[in-house]
Amino acid sequence: MENDKGTHQSLASEVAHQAEDRLEDTTQAYLDKAGVGVDSRQIVSLIREQPLKCAGAVAAAGFVVGGGLSGAVGLAVLGFVARTAVRSTVYDLLATFRNRRETGASTGEPAESI
Repeated sequence: MENDKGTHQSLASEVAHQAEDRLEDTTQAYLDKAGVGVDSRQIVSLIREQPLKCAGAVAAAGFVVGGGLSGAVGLAVLGFVARTAVRSTVYDLLATFRNRRETGASTGEPAESI
């Protein structure tokens, strides 16, 4: 009985992988047809590495496309999101510069000027 369960799981896993490959191929065909010039596997990789950021970007795009900016509440939400995004970007840039400076100092190489 346990062997049958393992066989069914491996068959289901194989079918899921085939479906994923077909979906990526179809997505790439649509991207190529539209002239976007992006590799669908890079998009999948980005989504796997940073799922929350990607979900947020998709939600924001859906909000804008769905007409969420037409009212006062939509503009207030946009203002909040913009402030949060700017703050996050500035913190990321500062962390990047700090890491470059620390890496340059630890390897004995001169640090890059900012």
